[in-house]
Amino acid sequence: MFCKGEVPETEYLIPLGQADVKRKGNDVTIIATSWMVLFALKAAANLQEEGISCEVIDPRTLWPLDKETIIQSARKTGFCLVVTEAPAEGGWSGEASSVVHEHCFRELKKPVKRLCAIRTGIPYGPVLERQVIPSADSIAGAVRDLVGKSRK
Repeated sequence: MFCKGEVPETEYLIPLGQADVKRKGNDVTIIATSWMVLFALKAAANLQEEGISCEVIDPRTLWPLDKETIIQSARKTGFCLVVTEAPAEGGWSGEASSVVHEHCFRELKKPVKRLCAIRTGIPYGPVLERQVIPSADSIAGAVRDLVGKSRK
């Protein structure tokens, strides 16, 4: 389950503490890091066909965390999903959720939802690995649950 993508041939720098809004949207904020960003973008494209507009944010750095970009997006959409390939306990998804709850409580239509890996070791082999970590399909399902829309 390898992710492939373009890598610049020249040196490039990622600004510390500056998130990248990978996709603009109005209905749901999805915060994801690393290769979960690719799955979130795929889920967002599929959900767009169902009339659900997702904003996908890649924090790029977890410390410092670009709280302002996350807060602005969550306030705009009223729904927030945090996606990570790590287990929920003790991970950055709790911090991201806390930031949104602390700063956007009145604007949220539902509590922040987290979609994380199952609390187990990552198995050897792509078939079993797909059972443990989030996928584009599970992200889309979590968004549908969050906004209260079933699959068409």
